[in-house]
Order: sequence, then structure tokens, then C-alpha cells
Amino acid sequence: MSDHVFVIDASLLASAGPGSCIELTGPEGRHAASVVRVRNGESIHLVDGRGRRAHAVVRSAGRDQVSAVVQSILVDPAPDPAYVIVQALPKGEHAELAVDLMTQVGVDAIIPWSAARCVAHWSADRAERGRGKWQQAAQGAAKQSRRSWIPSIEPLATTEQVIERVRQADLAIVLDAEAADALAQTSLPSSGAIVVVVGPEGGLAPAEAELLAAAGARRARLGPTVLRTSLAGAAAITVLSARQRWHASHQTGGPGPSMGG
Repeated sequence: MSDHVFVIDASLLASAGPGSCIELTGPEGRHAASVVRVRNGESIHLVDGRGRRAHAVVRSAGRDQVSAVVQSILVDPAPDPAYVIVQALPKGEHAELAVDLMTQVGVDAIIPWSAARCVAHWSADRAERGRGKWQQAAQGAAKQSRRSWIPSIEPLATTEQVIERVRQADLAIVLDAEAADALAQTSLPSSGAIVVVVGPEGGLAPAEAELLAAAGARRARLGPTVLRTSLAGAAAITVLSARQRWHASHQTGGPGPSMGG
């Protein structure tokens, strides 16, 4: 079984080195001590979510905190190319599921988007709350996947902002079940940013599709069936990861194929 991963403040890891003692407190400390129930002598990993990872051994565990001694520090390089998903807002619990699945298979950033045909919409007072839930889902899935890089959840984007991200991308793809080209056969850049736009259940509005195409986005299909918006992003990242990351030497910055939790 792989070592459990816990997230700590970047400042704690920045100054840590072999022999340093790190106190895991707050929600992560309670999770480690009361839920996972780590024990003295157990090996764990502590990550800051931005690539720095400490291999540590538990020295003591209380009710809501854990003390661990650092054995080594590793800095995982940022994944390149970066995989960015523009995700039209799914409805209800499907939103957190989409974030969870995309994180497990290697997404690096997620941009929530209130597309014209979205059933779900975030009002101004709900936007930050919704973003917070997505970030929690991403952190939980990153820990489960043993990732040292936690995907960023960007603020809710307007259509104009999505178009600008597409223009800036090294490759931009709009998922479309009727596209002639398959994502599995699309030529991919070796570095930079690959932006994939996932539309809502009802599909993109014609005006949105035209704007994205004019900004340089290419249409590509995943397969012969139409996937829910909560699964399409994860399926796209799976295709990209299989083509560019999973066949390479093992990297802890992004997930490789594995079984179990």
C-alpha cells in the first residue's frame, strides 16, 4: 500500500530538511490522527500542493495532530504540457464528481464556466462558495492519487475570458461527439498549455461554438458515444495522460495508472 499523503502549508515545507520535525495540525492533523489513524513509525508523505513533497516518519500522534520527522525532500517539476479543462457547470453533485475524476487522471487546472445552456448557474454570492467546494474536491482527489501538485480551480469565467484562454493556448480542443477528428489522434504540443473545453449537457450554443472556432479551437471527439459533462473532461484527460505521461518514467507530480486506493 502506498504511503498516505497529507497537505500542509507551503511555508512549513519550504524551510524543512532531513531531520526536521513537522507538526500536522488543523483539519489535516485530525484526518491523519482520527480518520486514517497513522501510528508511530509509519511512513507518510507531506505535500504543499505546488510540487514539494516530504517523505516523513510519524514520531507521535494525538487526537488531532501528528508529529513527523522528515527523511527526505523532493521537488516534483510542474507537469508540462499543462492540461487545462474549461468545465461548463454541471448540476448538483455531478460538479464535485467531475472535479474528482479529472484530478485523479491528471488535470492541472480547471476553469468553471457558465455556458449558455448550463442548467446550473453560480450567482455572485455563490461563485466563491462553489469554487471552494471544487477546490476541496480537487485536494481530496489529489491526496487519494498521491499527487504533489493539486489542480488549481480558477474563478468562474465569462465566455469572453474562455475565448481569451483559448487564444493563448498552445492547443485548444472543443469536445464534440460529431467531430471528424478523434482526440486520440490529434497532434499534441510537447510543452505549454493544452486547453480542453467541455460543454454542458445540452451542448454549446451555436454562437459559443463559432467564437471558440474563431479563436483557434479545434473540434475533437472522444469516442462513438456521448458522455455526460461530468465524465467528458476526465475522459479527455485520460486520453492525454495515456499519450504523454503514463508511458514515461514514474513521476509523482501527476498520477500514473494504478489500481486501488
